Amino acid sequence: MKTKITIITMVALFMIAAPLLAVSAYDPDSNVVYAQAAEPFVGTSVRVLGMGGAGLGVKGYHDSFLINPANLTKSGFKFSLPSVTVTAYNPKAILESGAIEDFEEGTEDSMISGAQKFLATIKKGYGDVLTTDVSTTLTIGSFGLSLQAQERLMSYKTGADMLSTNLIAQVTTAATAGLGFRIGIVPDKISIDLGVTAQAVYKAYYKAQSASSITDMMADDDADPAVKFINETPIVAGYALPISAGVNVNLPAGLRLSAAAKNFNGNYTMNTYYSVNDWAEEVLGDRITDDADGSGATNTIEDEWTIESDWRLDAGLTWAPSIGSLIRPVLAVDVVDIMSMSGLQGDDLKRAFYEQTRLGASVRLLSILDVRGGISQGYKSIGAGFDLLIFHIDAAYYVQEYGASIGDKPIDALSLRFSLFSR
Repeated sequence: MKTKITIITMVALFMIAAPLLAVSAYDPDSNVVYAQAAEPFVGTSVRVLGMGGAGLGVKGYHDSFLINPANLTKSGFKFSLPSVTVTAYNPKAILESGAIEDFEEGTEDSMISGAQKFLATIKKGYGDVLTTDVSTTLTIGSFGLSLQAQERLMSYKTGADMLSTNLIAQVTTAATAGLGFRIGIVPDKISIDLGVTAQAVYKAYYKAQSASSITDMMADDDADPAVKFINETPIVAGYALPISAGVNVNLPAGLRLSAAAKNFNGNYTMNTYYSVNDWAEEVLGDRITDDADGSGATNTIEDEWTIESDWRLDAGLTWAPSIGSLIRPVLAVDVVDIMSMSGLQGDDLKRAFYEQTRLGASVRLLSILDVRGGISQGYKSIGAGFDLLIFHIDAAYYVQEYGASIGDKPIDALSLRFSLFSR
């Protein structure tokens, strides 16, 4: 009798625990491989990256309100369609590795050699490989609307061995609407701009792919790798509805004090699907392809779970003096996530302030060229923007820290942005 009770108890516990175990397999809170998937969505701003990450109070650009909702106030009419940004990480190491030359050769052996050289550029720990952003933004008066889509290929490597590399593909879409208004304090001298944005974000990321799993998929002569990936790769998808608010205090001589509270209500409600086909059937109502075995069977969706995402408070000082139309300089100093410094003292406070401060400068020449530079966490960045009628090109080369401390794992990146209409 005791044996039967024990068996029944174990079965019951297994039935309760099994869904939890299945969910935690891809949960960033419990699986370090997916930690980067828990980061709040932020579209790539080449302009801000070229200025060392500073720009909280910089107005006049179509995407300014995505950095600080208060920048929407009296922003006028701006329209960008389309805006495409491509960011490549480790460009210096990749160029020096010879991988590109192998890929250009195009033979089977050279492609394998190129892939090996490329994977060798990915270092231990977290990182990014490639990011692509596509967006459309519209502002009218003090109202703004933005539609964004981002593909992000992340990496996590457990050791020095190339085979320990994990690649995680993530796709995010976001719709943002915002509104701003101004409170006059001293006519033509001091005013306060307030703004708020609401965002609907849908995020999906795939099960991490190792070097061996990619090789096995490519080596299967009996199946199309793309179809096999769609049918057999688990995918995690869900939504969040974050809200952000900002304030600008406009002072004489082009000075502006800014603060922005971002990502309120930013937790993601997620579901785990056994394949892209299962996701498509549940969300879109139709499967993309037949299953690999031809059965067309529907797999069960795992229970709903949550990715927690904290809000943060940024503050900044911007100086944009009006000295004519030929030269328009901008200086910006931002401190990000200032609430995380509460309770720190002495050296810990100094270190945190240094790590979280962003310094940037931009000079606009003849209304057609922007030259930018900045410092973030001690790493320098440079950028440029070129405007020719309705065509706009922006570029930035910068370094981001992926380690626990400055200097642990800096990764350089090159971002290029192409857009039409408003800059």
